[in-house]
Amino acid sequence: MSDDGPRGFTPTLPDRAEGGRLGGAPPRAIEDHPLLDTHRYLLTLPAGCASWAGDAEVSVLLRNGFTIADDDLTYPEMAMRAVVHPSSPRGDRSDLGWPGLRSAALGELDGADETPALVRAGAQPVLIQNEPGYAAAVLADGHRFLFQIDEEGWPVDGPLEDVIEEYLWGYGSVYFYGTPGSDGQVRDVYAGFLDF
Repeated sequence: MSDDGPRGFTPTLPDRAEGGRLGGAPPRAIEDHPLLDTHRYLLTLPAGCASWAGDAEVSVLLRNGFTIADDDLTYPEMAMRAVVHPSSPRGDRSDLGWPGLRSAALGELDGADETPALVRAGAQPVLIQNEPGYAAAVLADGHRFLFQIDEEGWPVDGPLEDVIEEYLWGYGSVYFYGTPGSDGQVRDVYAGFLDF
């Protein structure tokens, strides 16, 4: 798959153990990752979500106990982290998931769907405050935009209206960056900034 055009992902039912998913237990492949000593699992982007991902999945974690008033909101020491890992089914450690985040699938939106995407992968970030300078530090390290998690994409009605107890980033968006290797694959993903 190519990341030439934007792709959007949204919480869907039924829940699933593989592919794109949200909440619940993290993938088995990262259950013993040291970041899960201090962070909790949010979601997994499926393998092939963009050309830079290849056959790998990307799971996003948030520091345990995080609130929007905390001070770890700047690159490179952001509370949000991402782990690139081999495709892996959901594990059994639901205690490692973010409290108040319901387990669901993360399905791809088709181009005609007007539902706001929770996760957007694409060539350009969609900024809230239109301040491109927020990305200056992560861009200075040579990284490029990969995807964002935008809280406008949380469902507000229907069977998933209770998917999240409270917004995580002040109804904002977190932007993730990385640098492809010579094979075009990204092995390390970094949270670049928070915009709200």
